[in-house]
Amino acid sequence: MCAMLLPEPKKAVFGEGTTGRFVGLNLITTKIASPSFDAKEIAEMKLWNYQDLAVRVNEADSLLIDIELSDALPAADGQIDRPELYEKQGFSLRVGSSGVEIAFAHRDGYVNVLSTLKQLLAKHDEGGYTLQEADILDWPSIERRSVSNTFAWYAGYGRIGFDMQLWGYDEWIEYLNICSDLKINQFNMCMYGYWPFQFDEYPETMLQGYKMKVWNEESRNWIEIAYTHPNISDEFLSRLFAYGHKLGIDFFAYIGLNSYNGGYPSIYKDKRMVLPKDGKFVNDFDTLCLSRPENIAYLKAAVRRVVQLGFDGIDFEESEESYWFCNCDACAETFMKNRTPAEAKHKANFWLLNTLYTEIKDENPDCVVGVRAWREPPLEKDLAYLEDCKRSIPEDIVLFWAPGLYVSDDEFPKWVDVFGKERIWARDTEANAVASTMGRLMRIFKTNVIRADEETNHQYIEKDIDMHIDSVKHGVKGINGYMFEWYGYFLNLYSHAYYGWGSTKDHETFYRYSVEAVFGAELANDILYVLRRMLTIHESQFNIFPTEFPFLRNKVKAEDIPVIQEAIKEWPELGARIRRIKEAIRGDERLKVYVKHFDKIENSHERNRVIYDLALASISYDLAVTPEDKRTFLREMDRLNELDFDLVKRMYFDVNPVDETGMPSCMYPYHELKRVIHNELDPDNRNDRQIFLGVEAFGWLWL
Repeated sequence: MCAMLLPEPKKAVFGEGTTGRFVGLNLITTKIASPSFDAKEIAEMKLWNYQDLAVRVNEADSLLIDIELSDALPAADGQIDRPELYEKQGFSLRVGSSGVEIAFAHRDGYVNVLSTLKQLLAKHDEGGYTLQEADILDWPSIERRSVSNTFAWYAGYGRIGFDMQLWGYDEWIEYLNICSDLKINQFNMCMYGYWPFQFDEYPETMLQGYKMKVWNEESRNWIEIAYTHPNISDEFLSRLFAYGHKLGIDFFAYIGLNSYNGGYPSIYKDKRMVLPKDGKFVNDFDTLCLSRPENIAYLKAAVRRVVQLGFDGIDFEESEESYWFCNCDACAETFMKNRTPAEAKHKANFWLLNTLYTEIKDENPDCVVGVRAWREPPLEKDLAYLEDCKRSIPEDIVLFWAPGLYVSDDEFPKWVDVFGKERIWARDTEANAVASTMGRLMRIFKTNVIRADEETNHQYIEKDIDMHIDSVKHGVKGINGYMFEWYGYFLNLYSHAYYGWGSTKDHETFYRYSVEAVFGAELANDILYVLRRMLTIHESQFNIFPTEFPFLRNKVKAEDIPVIQEAIKEWPELGARIRRIKEAIRGDERLKVYVKHFDKIENSHERNRVIYDLALASISYDLAVTPEDKRTFLREMDRLNELDFDLVKRMYFDVNPVDETGMPSCMYPYHELKRVIHNELDPDNRNDRQIFLGVEAFGWLWL
């Protein structure tokens, strides 16, 4: 019987038998000439969710299984397509009836083989474990397999924090261990907004003492608190780095290139880029005027501080904004003269990138610098343009973005040819990032979205997978998978790990395979049923809702009623399956780490039932003829909007608009929907201050 391993190994033969029963591991290290790492320590770290398994070194015992370690890999034959990666990260694993033999050339191979070995563990009826017989030879197809996580995302600009942004050390370690078990080897830590670390030179830019209102269910009222990021109240980033480095995981700071750099642009409004006169643009709150020396001094200091924290690299993201640029006299002369706003932005950013590159390398010459840039229309670039971009940046800067969506199949190879395979570390694999803008509703598959084929945004898990497969085909340096929201989105992580390693199953087979590999066959049926059949309607998808939301543009209408009614009919079955899943995993020692995922999925499911009625009321309002009927449906929408938000505020921490920038913004549509409904119900007391639906949407209005 073949074991279900995630990711899938390149070469594997499984036997019919097992080892004898054991209660611990005996690492035999006599064949390791000069170890550069602590094999016992790493084994204990990798067994984070098998605390009952003891680890010994060169201590034979009948209740310990012998694991013979060797630093001499079998010779790479012609069937190993990436011999250099086989050497760096590959391994061989042989499990026989009497023991285990593993070989690797470097620590990373050792970490990877332990990730595979633990998946072969099976509980024994008399206690302890056995291992299935296997002969495995494996190596990655991609060297850098990264995930982008949120450490602080638009903090103080559009929200305060949710999901992993609220974690402390223990939660990050649990997540890192899960990623390591899937052979992920790089974390890109997104830090947009107020800084989530100590920055004594500019303390006002830190995410500390930030006043906000949280819901107190005990007394059902709002309470004002002063929030401080967990890494500031009890610094743990350095410990996280130390732990991850032992497992071969590198850490990159994912920050803006003159966008959302700490609280500075929000606080010092006079230092921002200057908006065009008589323009309708409102998104000036995150970028600084590059003609002001004090702004450059701040950006240099901030980047130096990031390097000092111990990051292995920095990934700069260039703003997508390409419709306006700073209109101050100095910027107009230096950057805008005879250029479009997009051209001016690039000229300014090339200069800024080179300036900050020097600061980074002065602080740490080994710190890798990457960039996410040139993402605005037209998405298909000509060769001359790409060659100019290449000449404009230092030759060792790597790319954390390359095209994959909305372009022909010829576009990505063009980037590979111009920049070279070694400089391509990521693609446009942002399905999870888009999902994380949905106000904690679920969006994984196209089947979750109403009339998905009509939407202008196509970022679903299916597209991420296609790009990972294509990256492997072209043999580039790295892939990157977005994990901006973790709870509920484990399948996204599995896809990044599986296809980034080079595994090859088709989409549909992979979904089943990966979920069954982790949860088992019986639970896999329920989990995939829920994730595939959950219909998500975002509260912005009503015609009365005025705010542009580029990630979901379809508005519900009469033709959608049958689909909504079918979702209502299906709703009880989905709920029953969610409860069944939760009951099963809560009692499982290793699956209980997924309980919070299904808490979140259940909350989304409960909200969906209210939102379906809200959608039907919205359609009825649109079709109503008389003022009386319209008011009736408006009142019903208002009632349902409150019910939806009641489910939100009882579950989540950060649910109210943030307006310190001068532009109120919130990831939950509730507030804006309430404003426009009340304006219709009570026109004499109109509130015309729009609450924008997430500052992250501004750069994507071209979609």
